Amino acid sequence: MSHSINHSMSQSMGKSKNQSASHSLTVLKFGGTSVQDALAMQDLVRIVATRKGERLVLVSAMAKVTDQLVELGKSCASGDEKAVQAVVNQLWERHQSVARDLALTPGQQEPLRRLFDQLRALSNSLAILGEVSARSLDDLLSFGELASSRLVCGAFEQAGIPAVWADSRQLIRTDSRFGSAQVHWEETGEQARRVLQPLVARSIVVAQGFIAADGDGVTTTLGRGGSDYSAAILGAVLSAGQIEIWTDVNGILSTDPRRVPEAKTLRRIHYAEAAEMAYFGAKVLHPATIFPALQKRIPVWVLNAKNPADPGTEIVYDTSSVDLCGVAFKTGVTVINIHSTRMLGAHGFLKSVFDVFALHELSVDLIATSEVNISLTLDRQVPANLVDRAIVDLRKISEVDVASGCATVSVIGRKIRETPGLAARLFGEIKDINVRMISMGASELNISFVIEEEHLNSVLRRLHRSLIETGQSG
Repeated sequence: MSHSINHSMSQSMGKSKNQSASHSLTVLKFGGTSVQDALAMQDLVRIVATRKGERLVLVSAMAKVTDQLVELGKSCASGDEKAVQAVVNQLWERHQSVARDLALTPGQQEPLRRLFDQLRALSNSLAILGEVSARSLDDLLSFGELASSRLVCGAFEQAGIPAVWADSRQLIRTDSRFGSAQVHWEETGEQARRVLQPLVARSIVVAQGFIAADGDGVTTTLGRGGSDYSAAILGAVLSAGQIEIWTDVNGILSTDPRRVPEAKTLRRIHYAEAAEMAYFGAKVLHPATIFPALQKRIPVWVLNAKNPADPGTEIVYDTSSVDLCGVAFKTGVTVINIHSTRMLGAHGFLKSVFDVFALHELSVDLIATSEVNISLTLDRQVPANLVDRAIVDLRKISEVDVASGCATVSVIGRKIRETPGLAARLFGEIKDINVRMISMGASELNISFVIEEEHLNSVLRRLHRSLIETGQSG
């Protein structure tokens, strides 16, 4: 994943020789809990007011709103007009309540009112059709960020701080892969600089994470959690001085504190480690966030909007990090085991297997091979119907068995290969747990393995205690 993003970025940005630097620009992204109500939005305003120079603020939808919009899409697809009306009314009442709490004037509320008129019209039309395409779903989902950004812009105005609203669909250009659009970097750079540079020079700009548009101006989305990615995209093309990702935790943690209470904040972490932590399941960052910033060597901070005095995590290029930095995981993992004696001494078999995954546009996570077996994992984001179709095709060329309800555990650090005996220590700690698959050696930064999900909490606690809390070089 990292190679393709870096490669496409370097190619596109290399062509843009007339970029002007905006090193005084700070890009601040606030997640759903940081805009969940009027008090959170007022806290956001205070945080942004402490920053100097040019400021671009990107916001997610209010907490849980995207989930409601997904449910709205399902109600539209089933033609349940009553349910559609109920969800739209709930969303309107919540946003209207926040507008009242912010004491927005009727004029300040008018853009929000027009936006919800559009949402009602769109959802009613889709419910009548009884069909929601990927394109239509992206359109529906965009209303969460569009609505929250209108409220945040109003919060700045009510605080007496000049702010301008901008539409991210006019800033970020993508292909038409609805639901998980890929960025067109050169066009995005041209659009963002043309629209934003005059605005940030005179005012705070409030825009949306997650959403973009294709070459025809049709709304696209960058995938769930894509607001972080939006911040990195715009920070990179505008040559920002720094990017701040504001969440509801004190930076990047060594593991999930809900499963391991002893999890600690990593005050400084290398870009490569942060990218691995994100890709292998850490929830604080979108997996693709790091790479645009990496290309431009822009400092990234992960901070807590509910505790802004905490220093958070600084993501850096050069750090004398410890041997290991964390234990990440993914739940809901499916393991597919492919067996064929035709693999033995034959060429082309691996290609035929991966041709199946390419045909169904499935991205493989971990992989391990032997003479006659291939084991691989797919994460929970993969649609079940696509997996089922791929398995049908795989069974035409091999024997296949599938195990669901698994979890991937990844021990991450820059000195994985340089630490003698690490694998022995790691697997010694969980010697009573059945490990279904191991993947190591392909990356210098992680050892990953698959277990049954029911053992996850125990495994995380043991590895964190042995490798992170007590040190890993002993």
